[in-house]
Amino acid sequence: MKAIVDKNIPFLRGVLDPYFRVEYYPGADISAAVVRDADALIIRTRTNCNSSLLTNSRVRFIGSATIGFDHIDTDFCIRNGITWANAPGCNSSAVQQWVATAILHWSATFSKSLNGLTIGVVGVGNVGRKIVALAQALGMNVICCDPPRKRGEGVPNFVDFATVLQNSDIITFHVPLNRGGVDSTLHMLNPESLALCKPNVFILNSSRGEVVDSNALLSFLERNPDAQAALDVWENEPNVAVGLLHRTIVATPHIAGYSLEGKVMGTKMIIDSLSRFFKLGIDPWIPNPNPLSAVVRVDDASSIEQIIKSTYQILNDDFRNRIEDFEALRNNYNYRRDFSGYCVSKDAAVSDVLKNIGFSINLE
Repeated sequence: MKAIVDKNIPFLRGVLDPYFRVEYYPGADISAAVVRDADALIIRTRTNCNSSLLTNSRVRFIGSATIGFDHIDTDFCIRNGITWANAPGCNSSAVQQWVATAILHWSATFSKSLNGLTIGVVGVGNVGRKIVALAQALGMNVICCDPPRKRGEGVPNFVDFATVLQNSDIITFHVPLNRGGVDSTLHMLNPESLALCKPNVFILNSSRGEVVDSNALLSFLERNPDAQAALDVWENEPNVAVGLLHRTIVATPHIAGYSLEGKVMGTKMIIDSLSRFFKLGIDPWIPNPNPLSAVVRVDDASSIEQIIKSTYQILNDDFRNRIEDFEALRNNYNYRRDFSGYCVSKDAAVSDVLKNIGFSINLE
């Protein structure tokens, strides 16, 4: 059998060679000609798996080592008997860490006390749940918006999007990209929705670039000098809107989820899915050597805010002065450790709070 693999998926090289004839490509270079005689594709978001790519191929399995799957035409796959898998939740802790440090950077830059501020969490799935726990640990009031969950689960305290927009000091997006239907998220932040926001709101997006209308957000920020934005995802990546880029206080090149833990888990979930589909018998897979075997001790005598900031220097990943390096920064990223890679003593004054947001606890 033959497998086409995105060469930038970590820890994967050599794993499938006993079972497949493996060819590695940059994600953007995986074309119809490349996949025509492939049985399996292992990809990231850079490869659009649609009819243009897959028609007349023999692909039977697509695995994307990512949370999102809007780059996969799932209807086409169903019609053509192609099984697909993604890695939901694999990097949720890394995104939580990105949001945490972005908020703390905003708080310090503008002398904002977080205690008592209201944060609106739009999308309360694998990532959003972690953001809720984070916000509560930082003393913030939380309001949640997730229409599919509210309909499906009857969650009584979830509110509509307008309520979030009108009442939030901070708004953070953790939604999939749905281009249509009752739960469309395409340009859900647009001129009309932005008009409902507070003039000093702080907006964060680490979900999908197309969730935000870039021109509308830039116009809003220019009209409201006290409003701010932190963005990790962008419309038309890697062709980033330069005006919006330079009006943010944090601008990173789609790396919010790039922790070592997240990347190991994303690769693991796809290898396990591939193994089950082709009956390879290599699941559950664990990398050898396991890069997660050691955790990093932190100074747990510090405040929660100081401990969080010590795990990740978010401005080191800011690319406002390196816009031409967007793809290179992603593909050559030095994966950071997320909260679970850091350890505090069980006797620390803040150990329970840190445990609730994902830190490891030293039981010795």
